[in-house]
Amino acid sequence: MSKIRSPEPDISARQSLLACATNLFNQRGYAATTVREIVEAAGVTKPVLYYYFGSKEGIFREIMEHLLKDFEQRLETCLGRKGTAAERVRGLCDEMFSLFLEHIDYARLVYSICFGPAQGAPFFDFNVFYAKVGETLRRMAEEGIRTGEFRKGNPQDFALAILGTLNVAIEVHLTQPEMAIGHQGLARILDAIFSGIAAQTPLAKDSQT
Repeated sequence: MSKIRSPEPDISARQSLLACATNLFNQRGYAATTVREIVEAAGVTKPVLYYYFGSKEGIFREIMEHLLKDFEQRLETCLGRKGTAAERVRGLCDEMFSLFLEHIDYARLVYSICFGPAQGAPFFDFNVFYAKVGETLRRMAEEGIRTGEFRKGNPQDFALAILGTLNVAIEVHLTQPEMAIGHQGLARILDAIFSGIAAQTPLAKDSQT
């Protein structure tokens, strides 16, 4: 007697639910969005949503966990790269900006929950994104100071200046897309920061005397 096989999970239905839920949360807010609206937009039934996520809270948490997992994987990749401190900082910022562009709907949801009116969404520690990037940038700045690539100074100040530039690139893209600076603009501003924190060469010092 042959064994009856369980039906294969419908990955497309799962992805559709995530995409539609993200879109509705952005449009209507978490609290105002119902399970019925999500499943209707995704073209599935409520049992399908419950099978994959258990509840509306479950699908929200899955959205955030997916973003966090991708973020941590990319951050780990950046940590393993070789090069000067400036090259590593530039690579990290470029990677984080790429992550934002690829998950722009998720990013919009994060910003609306963090900075918009209360939506009643489940708690999620969004500070983990800023804390991990900020700490990584601080360590890279420390490395640059230690090797003499950057002038002596407070590495936390350097990290905040760089993190602020990355945030501006992201927030302008979200709020004023017609003024978006993109990857090239981000690199250009970072180069200006590196010029300001670069260690002075003997030739540069002599020219100021």
